Amino acid sequence: MYITLSNQIQYADRIMAEEYAYPSLLLMENAGRVSSEIILNYYPDTHRFLILCGPGNNGGDGMVVARYLQKAGRMVKILFALDPSHYKGDCAINFQIIKKSGIPFYVFDNAFVSRIYQHVADTIIIDALLGTGTNGVREPINSIINQFRTIPNSVIAIDLPSGLNPDTGSITFPPLKCELTIALHLPKVCHYVTPASNFCGEVKVVDIGIYQHVIEKLDIQYHLITQTLLQAWYKPRSKDTHKGDYGHVYLAGGSKGKAGAIALATRASIESGAGLSTAFIPSAAACAFHRRNLEGMSISYGMGSVAYLNEPSAEVFASYLEGKSVVAIGPGLGNNSETYAFMVKALSLVKRSGLPLILDADAINILADHSELWEHVPANTILTPHPGEMSRLLKVADIQSKRLEYTLQFAKEKNIIVVLKGAGTIVATSDGQAYINGTGNSGMATAGAGDVLTGIIAGLVAQGYSLKQAAIMGVAFHAKAGDIVANLYGVEGVSASKIMRYTGPAIQEIIFNKKTYMQFRNEI
Repeated sequence: MYITLSNQIQYADRIMAEEYAYPSLLLMENAGRVSSEIILNYYPDTHRFLILCGPGNNGGDGMVVARYLQKAGRMVKILFALDPSHYKGDCAINFQIIKKSGIPFYVFDNAFVSRIYQHVADTIIIDALLGTGTNGVREPINSIINQFRTIPNSVIAIDLPSGLNPDTGSITFPPLKCELTIALHLPKVCHYVTPASNFCGEVKVVDIGIYQHVIEKLDIQYHLITQTLLQAWYKPRSKDTHKGDYGHVYLAGGSKGKAGAIALATRASIESGAGLSTAFIPSAAACAFHRRNLEGMSISYGMGSVAYLNEPSAEVFASYLEGKSVVAIGPGLGNNSETYAFMVKALSLVKRSGLPLILDADAINILADHSELWEHVPANTILTPHPGEMSRLLKVADIQSKRLEYTLQFAKEKNIIVVLKGAGTIVATSDGQAYINGTGNSGMATAGAGDVLTGIIAGLVAQGYSLKQAAIMGVAFHAKAGDIVANLYGVEGVSASKIMRYTGPAIQEIIFNKKTYMQFRNEI
């Protein structure tokens, strides 16, 4: 599914009107009608609604919602931000209808909330103040938002909570926190990119009647990762196959005290479908690596006292590149002079081999500390930083306020694929495309979860998926596995090993709509 920018959806509205003689008033009617249907479905027992209507098209949408809620037998009131007799265009036409409908309405002043507080018990507030067509929050909108912030009522947003930047995920003015946001026709960036998405609650996308071939004209470059997309990319397996048909993952990492990270990544690559998986590790990590890793193989470098991969180990590592399908470096590697020396040589040898490459964890931190290493990073390499690692890469303190912008910029600058982890994980490619994930949960903020993601992505590349496909599918499978675990154990019970174990059931659910995971509940 596309994720649109505000100017793109406004352009689509114009195309509908100018090329297809489809009245904008009818689009507004459609938006209000389908929004009211969603509201009645989500809140069937609520009978009182207060709709906050601004002076633009979003306010017009809100007035249409008011009419349909009234028609359904609900008690509806409207609060106008400004004197509606001065509203223009389609919004003004809908106000004329409201005047005839008998729906009570008020015009905001600073004493309004204190006057009506006693009348809003058991009332849901509907935010139709600004929508996408705003360059900022001005009076009296900001006063309305501030005053309603003091009332603990449930809030629904039409299109988006007022105060969010629809195109970046940043916050122009702290909005009302919504339980439900009804995105009109297509989702916007703010619905899935933090910090804005934190205010949206559940996002429901509704069709307001814009023709699909009009949408296709917009050159939209942002996408929501959907089940339909993943199913279209999935490669069915033939019965007559063997493990060699599904690739060989080759990982490098681990160190004394950090064998778990590379063990998780290695096992996760098998859980996501790779035929074979081998980890290149220092000898000090070998015993811990195999303690819970029955499927993954290892190549142990040095005697038992070797705690980190180092410069001499890089040649040994490279000698095993033949026959491998993909290389992943970083989980548990450590960041010091020895691992830096390993990275210098290993990166250049991997680049020479032509194998696809994934960099995670300390491999990213070493890159951040030693920018000269970028000349050895192949084009289209996948990097999987969390926000802290991304901050170190870009030397920017606050990545989260402009997650999408920074990720796209970095992917283009370095000619790589960036997977910026966190709520609303972003996969950005060097051609300006961004794929945003809307699933996952807070329990996945746990040690080792990123190592599992690296393994899943590597396993998918080994099976023949493109680097872009593997990054996007890996993010979705990883998040679904996390959601399955949270459903079974609660968010506090989510762990990296459980996410890894439920990767297969996650793929089954996404690709085949089969929920097979209950049988695994006690098999971790």
